[in-house]
Amino acid sequence: MKPNSVTIVANDQPKETHKILIERSVEKQTTLLEAPPFNKYNWCKNTSELGVLNTAQEINASLAIQLANAWINRNNKYDWLKKCNVGLNGMKQAPIWEINEQDKQALRDVKWLGRNQVLNVTPNLSYFLDGAHTIESIQLCSKWYQNICPKSQLNIQNILIFNVTALRDYCTFLKIILTENKIDLVLICPIITSIDNRRPDTVNLNFNYEEELIKCYNMKNSIDFCDVKVFNSIQETIKHVEMCSSSEKNTSYQVLVTGSLKLVGGVLEVLQS
Repeated sequence: MKPNSVTIVANDQPKETHKILIERSVEKQTTLLEAPPFNKYNWCKNTSELGVLNTAQEINASLAIQLANAWINRNNKYDWLKKCNVGLNGMKQAPIWEINEQDKQALRDVKWLGRNQVLNVTPNLSYFLDGAHTIESIQLCSKWYQNICPKSQLNIQNILIFNVTALRDYCTFLKIILTENKIDLVLICPIITSIDNRRPDTVNLNFNYEEELIKCYNMKNSIDFCDVKVFNSIQETIKHVEMCSSSEKNTSYQVLVTGSLKLVGGVLEVLQS
């Protein structure tokens, strides 16, 4: 927050966060606005062409719309701010207007790699990538995977590629995903693209490979109700998935990758190489 600026935050903030945001805005002498709920906009037509959006995507879409509008109107800020109303929680709400076709096209075409991203690699192999790494984002990721995965096919193999960074609570993350989704196989590996190529730009300087491998086996031992395999690198993990999918053409492989943004980034790097 900066003096005499406009700060726009996502709606539906926790009470504790909401209180701190208001205090800081007063302290920093900034105008604090809340982006309105996604369904409050006056859409020029229906929103079905945007696809099925989950709660997080709707929150982020509204925030993106408001940030873009604030930038466009930065030279007549005060006229724009007159259109703001007070929201239900007492915080001023950014203006609501009719979304035009250009706005809709921007939302439709936006790409956010590694967040709610679907990659259809072959006719029977798809990756579902989401860099969720908190309890709240893992819960949203789990619901997204439930809603977006095709369920009509008879032969489906659901695979989870998983790891976490630092001291994150992997037991809770795994419990959420594995109890809410039908996962047939869990693949765990250290967050390194390959053993042979430890490029400086992809390696955490605090990364200890042996310790990470031990952590992977600890994760494996915490799972007792589905098959789990540990691999030495992301590359080896992806090769295993490709081998399985290529040998069983009549089975649809749906691979969820989550738990860490670094893991998702590593998987994207391997898939694109």
